[in-house]
Amino acid sequence: MSRIHRIVKGTIATLLAAFAFIMIVWAHERSAPAQTRSGNDPVRVVKLRLTFESGHWANVTAVEGGAITVEREGKKLAITPYIRDQSSGKVELRVLQAVQHNGAETMEAVDTLLVDNSLTKLTRGSLSLSVQVVDVNKKLPADFLATPAATCCARTCDGTLVCGVCVCTDCGVCATVHWCDCPPPAPPED
Repeated sequence: MSRIHRIVKGTIATLLAAFAFIMIVWAHERSAPAQTRSGNDPVRVVKLRLTFESGHWANVTAVEGGAITVEREGKKLAITPYIRDQSSGKVELRVLQAVQHNGAETMEAVDTLLVDNSLTKLTRGSLSLSVQVVDVNKKLPADFLATPAATCCARTCDGTLVCGVCVCTDCGVCATVHWCDCPPPAPPED
């Protein structure tokens, strides 16, 4: 009887923990602004400049509420932009980092910060970088989100992988849209 009692208590504790986790995720998603748009409304995009501590950089464009991913040496970040004030260019960034739990990779929230066109250092997370807003005035047709190739990736010269709608780095370019205005990469150093 004692063993059955322990099993029941363990099962209830596990279910309560799972329910609490689901509620936390649900509450986090509910804190995002409600996106009320019809099927024909264009989607807003955000262009950010990421500058890494090594001096390498990436200009990356992402759909508002979509993820920009950054990965180097097994460390991964996901940055989700939300435009808070289009006239001043203020953007809220929600930053998640990949962590290992019981052999499975999960994304864990590490920071939320408000950025604009001035350089802002991201101090939490597994990768050190600075962020600034370049543009919040571009829009894409709503059917863009249904496109399978809505994300592409490019590497900086130090090997950092950056993914978004449009990525321009000091060593590479990728684009899923025709207006990806990337400067040509710098010539290789001898």
